Formats: sequence, C-alpha cells, structure tokens
Amino acid sequence: MEEQPRERSEAGAEACEEKRGLSQAAEERIEDRISLLLRLRAQTKQQLLEYKSMIDTNEEKTPEQIMQEKQIEVKIEELENEIEDVKSNIEMKSLALSRMKLSVALRDNMENMGPENWSLQNWRKSCLMSERRDYGLILASKTNWAEDPALRETVLQLEKDLNTL
Repeated sequence: MEEQPRERSEAGAEACEEKRGLSQAAEERIEDRISLLLRLRAQTKQQLLEYKSMIDTNEEKTPEQIMQEKQIEVKIEELENEIEDVKSNIEMKSLALSRMKLSVALRDNMENMGPENWSLQNWRKSCLMSERRDYGLILASKTNWAEDPALRETVLQLEKDLNTL
C-alpha cells in the first residue's frame, strides 16, 4: 500500500507541475495583455496630443486669414461709405423734388388767381429782367464799378434786389 500514496503524491506533483505550467502560461498571457494595453494607452495619449495640437493650430489665424479679414473690413467700410453717399444723394433729390413741387404749386396758385395778380406778376418779371440786364451790362462793360460810388451803390442794390426776388 505504500505504493499507492507514493503514486498519489507523484500524480499530485505531476498535476501541480501541470497547474504551475498552466499558471505560468496564463501569467505570461496576462503580462502580454497588460503590456499591449499599456502600449495602446501610450498610443492613445499621443493621438490625443496630436489632435489637440491640430485643433489649436486651427484656432490660430494664419497670415492669409488675417489678410482676408482686413480686406473684408476694408470692403465693409467702402460699402458703408457708398451707402452714406447714396443716402445723401437720395436726400438731395428729395429736396429738389420738394422744391419743384412747391414751384409748381405756386405757379398753379398764381394761375388760379384773378387778373389783378397777373399784372403784379408781370410787373415783377419785367423788373427782374430789367435788373438782370442792367447788372449784366455793368459786369460785361468791365468797368471798375467798385471805384465809382454811385455805380457801386447801383450794383450792390441790383444784387440785393436779385437776391430778394
């Protein structure tokens, strides 16, 4: 019977060795997996850093982008100035149109008035024409009207009358 315990112990030892052999293989596999995971972790960190640097460089503006932005700003300013010019042109045209409407309304109003107003209007027209003719003659004669006090007084009065009409 002594042989049986010995066989058992030998069988147990063989089984232990097999278990140890399996456990060493398992340990090696675990170590391989851990080293693989550590390598993957390092690669992932490196990729993350690369992506962050790419994002940062995309956020920074290149000289070309800065130039484009400046050109856009200049174009916007030019367009704003053009808009202001158009606005002032429209306003001037609107004022001219208002004056024309007022002139037409005055003419229509004068036409609708009686004959006594026609004589007044004709008198004003003839006075105005006469004053313009006299003023034009003095200027066309190229005389120095500023030196002659009487002539100077006449020119200044004609000018004043033309401005008030």
